[in-house]
Formats: sequence, structure tokens, C-alpha cells
Amino acid sequence: MSLVLITGATGFIGSQVVLQTLEAGYSVHLVVRRPEQADKLRRIFSKFDEKLSFAVLPDITAPGGFDKALQGVDYVIHVASPIAGSGESDLLTPAVKGTVSVLESAVKVPSIRKVVITASILSIIPLTPPADGTLVKEDNDFDFTFDAESPTALSPIGQYHASKIAAHKAVIDFVATNKPSFDVVTIHPVLVFGRSLIQETAEGLSGSNGLLFQTLMSETPFGKQFFGVHVSDVASAHVSALARSCTSIKGVQPYLISSKARTWREVHDYVRSRYPGLAIKLPPLDTLGYDVDTTRAHRELGIEFRGMEVQIADLLDQQLELRG
Repeated sequence: MSLVLITGATGFIGSQVVLQTLEAGYSVHLVVRRPEQADKLRRIFSKFDEKLSFAVLPDITAPGGFDKALQGVDYVIHVASPIAGSGESDLLTPAVKGTVSVLESAVKVPSIRKVVITASILSIIPLTPPADGTLVKEDNDFDFTFDAESPTALSPIGQYHASKIAAHKAVIDFVATNKPSFDVVTIHPVLVFGRSLIQETAEGLSGSNGLLFQTLMSETPFGKQFFGVHVSDVASAHVSALARSCTSIKGVQPYLISSKARTWREVHDYVRSRYPGLAIKLPPLDTLGYDVDTTRAHRELGIEFRGMEVQIADLLDQQLELRG
């Protein structure tokens, strides 16, 4: 069976990508930054031990850093990227350099057939959000201009957004300039929710799951609407992209990944109904913002997205279990 190199396996999305890649029958070669991370992953994926191998790479932005790890690899799934709130003073530079480093090493390996990169919806919308009612597609003609020379002047969320725009542009520019023999697919999810394979304590709640949990306990939601996608659907998109015919892709092929937008009132009513003992403060707001067109993912990747109810139930069930 083919060998898939995966970065970011210790993360919320990356661990689910690893699980579904293994379940699909592939062998996986996981890039980690520290040896102890490999120990945890071996424990999580113990039943697939014979299909697991590891490479320790402390700095994924180093030029040529992936040269050795990619030898004999057939596919690459690049999930690793800095996240907002990580304490980093500059998210843009490592996001771009990490992605380009993977691609630069991959072009030296003739066995590689496809590279799948985890991007974000933020990669294809501008720093100023689209107007309410706008339908976001993979090819909208938005203005992505921002001051790349002063990324630290942005808020942490703004810097994270800018890093996603810059990394995606770097992928497009790299493919246009180098014309690699492999295909490149980019996966663009909205906020990702669901049960985590890596969270082991209540205190370990973080990322988008932490953002949603805090919103339920707050009077100020993180956006005009609930816009989410289940982590299992995001992972399925990556694995489905591996199986697609390589001859059908020209340049970089992006896919938007999202369930239907819902109002905070719908979220409020669902949580009140399913978890009557949970003291949420989320206000029942009826506003909606922009929408997302997932036609391409439905048609070409065969994804049927789990709705808001499943995303929230999987998140809250795990958090309540961890809290006893």
C-alpha cells in the first residue's frame, strides 16, 4: 500500500487525518518535532503500529528539512501550521516557510504523486470579511492586499488570517513557477469542531473547540453566525483528495469544506434542549453573514457534511466526560 507523509499529526485536525488515512489502508510516515510526540501518537494509534513510522524534524521551516523524510513517499498531507494565540510573535513567516519547505523537498522526489495541504476559508477571503449574503466560492475575485512587511501590527486573529492568505499564495506561486510533476490540492475548512483524539484532560481544551465552548458560556459569540464543519469531514476531504485521479487536476485545486451556516438562536435552542443542565449564556441571535459554496467538495470528494447538532454534541459530550 502507498506511503503517506503527514505533518501536524499531534494537532486536532492532523490526528483525525492520520486516523482516516490509516483506516483507508495507507501506511503513514509522521513528521514530529520532538521524540516524545511520537510516543503519544504510537499510543493513540497502537492498533495500526505496523503501518506507523516517524521522522523527527525540530524545524519544519528549514530549507531541505523534508528531503530525507520524503524518500520513498507516494503522497504528502501537510497539516502543520502555527495557530492564533500560540504566543508566536510572527505567524506569517513560519506558515509560509513551512509550506514552501515541504514543496521544495517534494519536487526532488519522483515517487510523489500528490500533495494535499490544509489551508482555511481564511486563505481565500480578505482580512475585511465579505458582506452579509456574499456567496464565498473557491475562485472569488477578492482584494487580498495587506501589509506583509508588518504582520505583527495585526491582532492575533488578523495575523493568523494573514498567514493563511500568504501561505496559500505561496503555494499558487510555487506551482506556477516550478510546475511540479505531482498535483497539489488545498483543503479550506471553516471553523472545525468535534471530538478530539488528542485531548486527554479538561484543561487541554483549546483551538476552535475551545473557542466554541467559551462562546456557549459567554454573552458575546465569536461571529455573526455559527459556521462550522465536523473534524471527521475535514479528515475525509483530505483522504478523498488522495484517491482522486491525478490527471484531472490543473495547477492548484482548492476545496471549501463547511456545513450549513446556522444562527446562534438555533445553537442556543439545541444546546438548551439536549443539555438542560448546562448553564450556557449564549444569546439567541438571528443574524447571518456570508455563505459558503461547497458544491465542488460534494461533487468531487463525495463529502456529506455533518450538521451543527453533531458537531456540538461530539464536542460537549467529550468535555462533559472529561469534567466528570
